[in-house]
Amino acid sequence: MTGLLAPLLALTLAGCGDSSSPRATEPSEEPAPSSQPPTESAAPPIDELCPARLALPADPDAPGSGTSGDADEAPSLPTPEQAWTCRYDPVDAGQRPEGGPGYAWVRHGEPRVVGDADLDDLAEALAHLAPFDDAGRMCTTDLGPRWLVVYPHDDGLVGVVVDDFGCRDVRLTDDPAETPPGAAEGDGLVRGALDGGAAVLAAVGVGRSS
Repeated sequence: MTGLLAPLLALTLAGCGDSSSPRATEPSEEPAPSSQPPTESAAPPIDELCPARLALPADPDAPGSGTSGDADEAPSLPTPEQAWTCRYDPVDAGQRPEGGPGYAWVRHGEPRVVGDADLDDLAEALAHLAPFDDAGRMCTTDLGPRWLVVYPHDDGLVGVVVDDFGCRDVRLTDDPAETPPGAAEGDGLVRGALDGGAAVLAAVGVGRSS
């Protein structure tokens, strides 16, 4: 019996290694899982997120911060999944030909990423932006920096410009380099100034009171 089993065993093992076997020639239906983590989507260029200067209003009667007048309704903004903040300081730019304010808003430093832990607070603050209630409106008579909170969404950018002075006005823009704060509308954006800027600054941990 031993003599008969030995040749049969040898033939069986030879057949397992035959190159004509489907196991040896056909690739696996499912590729092996990659050990590399998925890459995050690339952020827009810095000058697209936060331009060197914010767009100025064309209206010569505008206050220099953006379009004049208050918003008539609350915005409906998309939830930020990532966001950046940039500081802008007022710089004397001389008298504008249109006769408007003689200063521009110039970026100070580089954009700062909003931490993941702060995104929920930011979304909550943005959800509560609303037209001003004149009865309870209290403003300081000072001038300070402005902050741009900017984040991408399906249709482009959402720019939330907050005055770190006065009434902490909020003005929205869909293109900080081209659309003056408060002049954007459509896709959930509204024209004019909104209340709620202090909460936005607190959510992302910037501002003179932080």
